[in-house]
Amino acid sequence: MPKHTVRLHEKFEQRTSSIERTRKKMELLLSQNNIDIKDIEHLYAGLYMELFTEFESLLEELFFGLYNGTYTSPNINIVRKSKITPVSEIQPVVYGGKAYVNWLPYKEHTLKRAKLFFDSGEPFQQLSPLQKNKISEYHIIRNAIAHKSPNSLNHFNNIISQLALLPREKTPTGYLRSKPQGSGQTQFEIAIVELKLMTQTLCA
Repeated sequence: MPKHTVRLHEKFEQRTSSIERTRKKMELLLSQNNIDIKDIEHLYAGLYMELFTEFESLLEELFFGLYNGTYTSPNINIVRKSKITPVSEIQPVVYGGKAYVNWLPYKEHTLKRAKLFFDSGEPFQQLSPLQKNKISEYHIIRNAIAHKSPNSLNHFNNIISQLALLPREKTPTGYLRSKPQGSGQTQFEIAIVELKLMTQTLCA
């Protein structure tokens, strides 16, 4: 019997809870002077990469799960545009002969691929324009951490150019530790909350 897609959202929540517990432990160690600022910056970089890997993995598992019937969406009508048999050939067809495919940027990869294989691109079309733009923003931060190239850092600087940030907050990890005015949460915490809301929508 197919599993409900909500199980994927629940698994994502569990993983993000683990990531958040680690972040809080390290922030406590920093406040007690047991580690220094470089340590916490390395931690944020690693945890953010892990967070984004988990999100990308959910997109792939949701896509293939809905297509091969492993998962079913109780609230969204999912209609496949084609049927690939045997099941073992689904991934090679979707991958187009490649060893792997990218799921991000969301609009260029996940959404475009979903529209090829599912009617109206559902459920991946469920995200609002604001949410899709947020994923793009988070992906830019991810690239700035992963690559540190002039191009990726320029894209990151475009995101923060209009924000009132302290000098130490104008790096990807510094930005993730910063707290927007009037918010008691770091940008990292806000990203987790927003990604969980997105996965809840996709897995409804």
